[in-house]
Amino acid sequence: MEFRQITYFLEIAESGTFQKAASRLGLTQPALSKQMFLLEKELGITVLERGGRSVRLTHEGERFYQYSIKMKELWEEIQNAFSKENELKGNFSISAGGTVSAWILPQILKDILKKRPGLSLSVREGDASETKNAVLKGEVDLGILTGPISEPSLNVLEFLSDKIYPVAAKDHPIFQKTKIKIEDIKKQPLVCFHPGSALRKAVEKKIKSFSKDFGPNIAMELRSVESVIQSLEAGLGIGFLSEYSINSKLKKINFQDWNTERKFYLCYRKKSGPTLAYLAEEILKSAEKWKLERE
Repeated sequence: MEFRQITYFLEIAESGTFQKAASRLGLTQPALSKQMFLLEKELGITVLERGGRSVRLTHEGERFYQYSIKMKELWEEIQNAFSKENELKGNFSISAGGTVSAWILPQILKDILKKRPGLSLSVREGDASETKNAVLKGEVDLGILTGPISEPSLNVLEFLSDKIYPVAAKDHPIFQKTKIKIEDIKKQPLVCFHPGSALRKAVEKKIKSFSKDFGPNIAMELRSVESVIQSLEAGLGIGFLSEYSINSKLKKINFQDWNTERKFYLCYRKKSGPTLAYLAEEILKSAEKWKLERE
């Protein structure tokens, strides 16, 4: 069955004759009759009762007419949806943590806005709890959260992943050791993100897997990535950063079995409508492009 046969059938049903339907469709009457013959053959039923110049729907034809209306509406919805996708425009907001806001989103959004001149995107920086609440309350359109995420009212799409490393200034005394152990980390003042940070939670979970009695010597608790970086550059302690935010003035601290990876997810409310789904897909495409360019 071809969709054009559905269109032809509906035109015949509404016109009442093959001649009128053929004229409106720009077909010859024999060509239209042939398509209806093929349709009925495939369905295994007679949908049109031919009589003189006019036609009527059979009982099976009445039923098929209702299904045909639904198929036409669905097809129009699909066409309209992709038309809207191609014309994606408007103002939308995104909430994300410090690492994503500072080191990942700028290039991704730049790529999208270059292709979509009618689109406007704003970013609000917030920790995991703030971002999730902002999305749920409708204060922002999209949120980028660290997984796993269990929230039935949200659509959740995998965004990107990153690795978290312990780092310090290049001239930090800890690098004088030939082999660094978790015990060496324990002795150092730590420059940390605040307790609500997803990165902080991921680090604490990993540290506890090494040593349950590890009581970190927290020297600083900071909210912004830049504050942490500058404090580490000044030699005020060691800290933990995403691979994306480690600069040339900092150095990774390598010790056995440290391997911490986290995944980011793009989230939006399920009742938001199709436009956000198109925007989310656009962001994921640009994120994949950004990732490939970094490799």
